[in-house]
Amino acid sequence: MKLLVRKFAGLTLAATLALTPAYAQQPPAGDLPKLVENIDVRVINIDVVVTDRKGNPVTGLKRTDFEVFENKVPKPISNFFAVEGGKPIATEDDPVPAPSSAATPAPRVNRREEVPEQMKRRIIFYIDNLSLAPFNRNRVFQTMKGFVRTTMRPGDEAMIVTFNRSMKIRVPFTKDVTQINQTFDGIAGESALGGSNRSERKQVEDRIRDARSYDEAVGTARTYASSVEHDLRQSATSINGLMSTLAGVPGKKILVLTTEGFPMQPGREVFQYIEEIGREKQWNATGTLLEGMAYNSTNVIQSIARAANANGITLYPIHAAGLTGGAEFSAEYSAPTAASVSMAATTNTTESVQLMADMTGGLASTQTNNFADAFKRIQRDLDSYYSLGYRASTERVDRQRYVSVRLKNNKNGYVVRNRQTFVEKSTFAEMNDRVIANLFYRTKANDLNIIVRTGAPHAVEDGLYQVPVEIQIPMDNLTLLPQGETEHVGGFEVYVAVADKNGDMSDVSRRSHTLRVAKEDAARAKGKFYTYSLDLLMEKGLNKISVGVVDSISNTNGFAREQVIAQDLR
Repeated sequence: MKLLVRKFAGLTLAATLALTPAYAQQPPAGDLPKLVENIDVRVINIDVVVTDRKGNPVTGLKRTDFEVFENKVPKPISNFFAVEGGKPIATEDDPVPAPSSAATPAPRVNRREEVPEQMKRRIIFYIDNLSLAPFNRNRVFQTMKGFVRTTMRPGDEAMIVTFNRSMKIRVPFTKDVTQINQTFDGIAGESALGGSNRSERKQVEDRIRDARSYDEAVGTARTYASSVEHDLRQSATSINGLMSTLAGVPGKKILVLTTEGFPMQPGREVFQYIEEIGREKQWNATGTLLEGMAYNSTNVIQSIARAANANGITLYPIHAAGLTGGAEFSAEYSAPTAASVSMAATTNTTESVQLMADMTGGLASTQTNNFADAFKRIQRDLDSYYSLGYRASTERVDRQRYVSVRLKNNKNGYVVRNRQTFVEKSTFAEMNDRVIANLFYRTKANDLNIIVRTGAPHAVEDGLYQVPVEIQIPMDNLTLLPQGETEHVGGFEVYVAVADKNGDMSDVSRRSHTLRVAKEDAARAKGKFYTYSLDLLMEKGLNKISVGVVDSISNTNGFAREQVIAQDLR
C-alpha cells in the first residue's frame, strides 16, 4: 500500500508501508480496529499567577485556597504545586510536588540534578519588524538584553524570531546567553518598517485633506484600512504558525512580543482623521466612525491568543512606542496630527496587545517607557506561580474550552491570572504537534525506545529522491492482549513528517496497524524488535525526518529524528 501525502510548502512525502517482523507473519496494513476500551486518565494543568494590587507575587497559598471552573462547571483540583524562586516546593496539603504534566511527580530542582523537562523554561522573543520603528525597538533591546542575562538559569532556553512580511528564526532554542544578546545587537543595526508605515499613513492623511469630496476621502481610507488589515492577517498567520510548531515542546513557554502593530480596528485613525477634516470642510461626516468599524479584527487578535493557549504559551506583549506612540511632530509633517487621531492610532494597537495578554494570563506593557519594570514583572511570573491540575473528561476532542481560576476567600483583593481557554487535544492532534515540534526542537521523549535508521537515497522522477527508512520498535515495550485461545493482539500508529533545509515541511502522515502474535511465539518475541519499513520521497539536499509511534493500547509513545542528505551518491 502506498500512502501519498499532498505537496505542502515545497516538499512531497510518500510512504510505502511494508511491515517485516522477524518472528511472525506480516499483518495486513490498514486502519487499526478497536482492541480494548482505554481508560485514559489525563490531567489539565493551568499555571496561575497571584499578585497583590502592586504586582508583587503572593506566595504560601494552598490547594484549598483555589477553585477551578471549566465552562463554568467547578472541577476538583487533583494536582497542585507551588513554584517559588523558579523551583517547585512542597506545601502542607501536597508534601510531594506534583508534575506540570499528568505523568510523574516533578522532582525538586537542585544544582546536582538535571532540570526536569516540565520545569524547563523556554522564552520566545518575537520581534515584529513590520510595525516597529528602529529607535523604539532598539531601546527595548537594551532592557531585553539585561533580562536575558539575569533571568536565564540552567535548563532555560531562548529563541529569537523576526517578522518583516516573512518570518525568520534568527536563533533557534539555545542556552547561550552571549549568542542571544549578540543577535539582538545584530538586529538593532537592521531596518524596520515602522517608520515607513507612519509615512504611508501621513500620505493617506494628506490625500484625505486634499480630497474634493467626502466619498473620495472615505474611499482613500478604505484602501488604507484594507492594506493594514492584510498585513495584520499576514502577521497573525506567521505568529500562529510559529506557536503551532511549539505545541509539542514541554516546559513553561512564554512569548515576548515586541511590536507597535496588531491593530484592533485597521484604519481606525484615518477614519478619525476624516471626522476632523470633515468639520473643517463642512462635510456631512457623522457616519465615518461607523464606516471604520467595518474593519474589525477582534477575531484575528483573539485567534492569536487562542493559538497561544492551545499550545501552552503565555504572551507578554511589549508595545515599543511607549509614551511617544501616536505623537507626530517631526519636521516632515506640514501640520501636527490632531490629538484625537493620535489617540486613535495608539489605542488601536495597545487595546489588542492588552487583550492578548489578558486571554493568555500574561502581562502587557503599554504607554510606558519603563521597559525595565515590564521585564521585571515577566521575571516575577516565571519565578513565582502555582500549577493547578484537574482530571479531564473522558471525551478527548479538539474543542476549545473556557477555564477560570478564583481564590475562595479573596478579602485582600489579590489579582489572579491564568489562560482563559485551552484545547484538550485528541491523541491524533497531540501526536501531530509533537512530531512537528521534533522536526525543529529535538525531544528526549522516547518511552517506547524506538530506533530510526535511514538507507542510501536514490534519484527518482521529477528531481526527487527516495530514501528507505526503518523504524524499530522493541517488542517488550508494546502492549499485547490475549485474544481467544491462540494469539495476542496489539497495535500502534506511526506518524512521519519531513522538513527540508529551508524549514518547509510536509504534512504529518499517519498509519494505524494491528500486530498479531501467535501464543506459542510470544515468548520468542521477547528482546526482539518489530521493524516497520517505509520509503520517503524528498527534495534534494539536507532533510530532517521526524517519527512518532504511539501504542494503541497503553498510549505509550516514542519519538526519533534523523537527518539525511538526499543526493546522487553514484
